[in-house]
Amino acid sequence: MIDTVQQVVTAIALCCYGAACGQLLCYRRGLANYRIHLSSLAWLLIALTGSCALDILLGHAPVSLAQAGLAFALCIIVCRARGNVAHLLKDPYGYLD
Repeated sequence: MIDTVQQVVTAIALCCYGAACGQLLCYRRGLANYRIHLSSLAWLLIALTGSCALDILLGHAPVSLAQAGLAFALCIIVCRARGNVAHLLKDPYGYLD
């Protein structure tokens, strides 16, 4: 029973990290302004979510329920912003501009 729960938690984390990484990779800037600090943050998020997905896929790291929950929350936030890092860090005071 515990093995089955661990496999489900691992599958959830893997899917969430993969979906977040894919959403960030597929973002198209269009007519939006290019901002180097946001692009660097997007690159970092892509690298981290992709490496977490690879770690899980290759079996290097066991996944806890808390890590799967964090991956799920990150996936929801990234997908809701449609991969736009500027929307993730929406700043009402204009500090990020």
